[in-house]
Amino acid sequence: MTTHSSRAGILPYQDIKRLIANRAISASLSIESRQIQPASLDLRLGRKAYRLISSFLPELSAISSRLNVLDFYQSDLVMYEMDLTDGAILEKGHVYLVPLLEQLALPKTIRARANPKSTTGRLDVFTRVVTDLTSGFDEVRAGYRGQLFLEVVPRSFAIKVRTGQSLNQIRFVSGEATVPDRALQALHRNTPLLYHNVASRKAVGSRDFRVERGLFLRIDLAGTDQRDSRIIGYRA
Repeated sequence: MTTHSSRAGILPYQDIKRLIANRAISASLSIESRQIQPASLDLRLGRKAYRLISSFLPELSAISSRLNVLDFYQSDLVMYEMDLTDGAILEKGHVYLVPLLEQLALPKTIRARANPKSTTGRLDVFTRVVTDLTSGFDEVRAGYRGQLFLEVVPRSFAIKVRTGQSLNQIRFVSGEATVPDRALQALHRNTPLLYHNVASRKAVGSRDFRVERGLFLRIDLAGTDQRDSRIIGYRA
């Protein structure tokens, strides 16, 4: 049985199910069907949370070694530990690190990217995934084997969380499906991809069509949209 599709790009739910069946994705509590979305997997908070002095990246170390009680005073990173089993309050403006229930043993051809769920963003809760031996957030290298941790920072008000809740999701990527910049430019010349936001539906000219590993979109801060007067945005 193969662990994933041979197609390049974001893996759909069928391939995520195969990864779970083959233990490339596992969890200390059984993975629930509701977690598997059309092209992503909801990740769940684990049983503990650590209140940190500040955000950090493990670089050349394992995260668990930084959270060990034995080197608490040496690292001066962890302030205290919290039990999330029955729920706990995460205070506004404080940094917390939560070991997630899910862990990975990815094939060498599969990498992953994480991002907050839309509801998390609407509540103004800042989250990002971090893994062992990494120098970046929300990116899981191909072939990664190990735990996943979630950094959580409530930015507008305190929140109550508990084990099993999902604040973010992860997508699995096979191969390289990026369209080269020159191909995007050629495609836009033949079949316009971007248009000015005006009633005439005028295509963006080559001078304003910016690419760099993808398309650049611009925001109208001058309020020149003819259809909506001088409105430049809406406050949520």
